[in-house]
Amino acid sequence: MRADLRAAFELNASHGKCKRAKTLILNKLQGSFKDEYNKLEGYVNELKISNPESDIIINLSKDALLEGKRRFLRMYTCFHAMKMGFKEGMRPFIGLDGTFLKGKAKGQLLVVVGLDSMNHFYTIAWAIVDKETKRTWDWFLEMLKMSLELNMGEGYTFISDMQKGLVEAMKTVLPDANHRYCVRHIEANWCKRWRSGEMKKLLWWSAWCTYEEDFDDQLKKIGHMDENAVKDLLHYPPQSWCRAFFDTVCKNMAVDNNFKESFNAWILDVRYKPIIKMLEDIRVKVMEMLREHEDKVKSWTTDFSPYSMKLYEGYLRIAHKCKVHFNGDRGYEISEGPDRHTVNIVLKECSCRAWQLYGIPCPHAIRAFVYKGLDPLEGIHWWYSKEATLKTYSHKILPVRGEKF
Repeated sequence: MRADLRAAFELNASHGKCKRAKTLILNKLQGSFKDEYNKLEGYVNELKISNPESDIIINLSKDALLEGKRRFLRMYTCFHAMKMGFKEGMRPFIGLDGTFLKGKAKGQLLVVVGLDSMNHFYTIAWAIVDKETKRTWDWFLEMLKMSLELNMGEGYTFISDMQKGLVEAMKTVLPDANHRYCVRHIEANWCKRWRSGEMKKLLWWSAWCTYEEDFDDQLKKIGHMDENAVKDLLHYPPQSWCRAFFDTVCKNMAVDNNFKESFNAWILDVRYKPIIKMLEDIRVKVMEMLREHEDKVKSWTTDFSPYSMKLYEGYLRIAHKCKVHFNGDRGYEISEGPDRHTVNIVLKECSCRAWQLYGIPCPHAIRAFVYKGLDPLEGIHWWYSKEATLKTYSHKILPVRGEKF
């Protein structure tokens, strides 16, 4: 600014004057960060009027109230549309994360994200807090528990980067929920000591194993390289990061939290803005996302999502190479090269566990369906259907009036 003023007007403005001018300009363009907090309760009231039954909660600092002051502490947002979309058509699989705010008023944005049948992220709820601690995660999970009616968490699976305080908060608030750890986070910590490329590869192969015998084989390979590496790795409970031990209710085999990173990239510029402008940008983005995704779902030419059909077709090609032996009742032995697995079509189970984990028939199950003369598509879970996805996106965030209201 000083150089431009000197070149254009031959003015020698001081550094302090330019800094004050810049502050005035930014405040006019973006609004004062402080003034936005003063307008926050009015903004929340308008959201509740325009979107009834939404959970939008502001907490004020108790210490400040004792001093006769009103100071913002934290805020939680979960629109009614997002609650209903998750409950009616989505797998009970939830990603948790926190990301830093970059503007003048620092803090953390905590988010809850689901995955639809196309593996697109679906923003369920978000909150602004001062920092990530067990206290703030306790509060956030309590709010989420209320919004989604999670009870003690039974039947739900969460995945996170093991953020500070979150693991303990999960045990306190949702003790019956399954909690997975992102393998990328485990890799980052574990590979500080075990940097070998082969070690990293074996770590991921271990995480991708769908049954225990395969997992044990991968651990033995790591142990042959260094037994201490296995001990360090098992400090992270395998039940939290290996598919062989995952629950089969949520029909999701994800071992990483990448979809949450997609959300963070999606709101990258938003995090620099004052609080109301930031919240409004997130709301509008989510509102438009619901519309765009619904339009895409309506254009599907199959009864199931293109993502699930692509995976199914890949499995179908493998199934053609499998051999089948049938016991005349419910049991099938399916040979895939040197491996052999057993399939029960009635119970929708395969000994490789991929069908139970994903909800899409594995090659062994498809081969059994074909042998029996049945349509393998019958084995795809309803959560991947066009009907389920339309139910998810049929609920809309309603328009909100402007600042004058």
